[in-house]
Amino acid sequence: YGPVPSRRLGQSLGVDPIPFKTCNYNCVYCQLGRTHPLTNRRQDFYAPETILAEVRAALAAHPPGAIDYVTFVGQGEPLLCASLGRLMREVKAMSNLPVALITNGSLLFQPDVRAEVQAADVVMPTVDAADQATFRRINRPWRRLDLAAILAGMADFRQSYTGQLWVE
Repeated sequence: YGPVPSRRLGQSLGVDPIPFKTCNYNCVYCQLGRTHPLTNRRQDFYAPETILAEVRAALAAHPPGAIDYVTFVGQGEPLLCASLGRLMREVKAMSNLPVALITNGSLLFQPDVRAEVQAADVVMPTVDAADQATFRRINRPWRRLDLAAILAGMADFRQSYTGQLWVE
């Protein structure tokens, strides 16, 4: 969708690789409403080839300079897309535009997810809490998600990631 104006990313072409409200959080502040049911299972919700064809068409429909970033973001959590790394790499191969990822960062404790996310030029994970009780109260996550593991995963990601990390 878009491009849409973004205060952080200029004109952003949004790529949403997951269905509406597919998330492992049910945040109290979510503008999209309640998440039901929560999921933490990574899968391809749409054929990667279909997503890539739509991105290719959107890029071709806009003149140079009309788009500043291609941004992977979801009406839920984009890390739940099993082909996310492949999608980001292929978008980078078809364009010189930087690729951004807006995420809750909840799966960065998994080494395979950290490896996939290396493809992004900018990763913007959200951290809403500093302790497990507050995390549960604000984010209302999938039952087995643990804030300490998520934060450790983000720290591990920072050690190997060479792009820009904008923690929100």
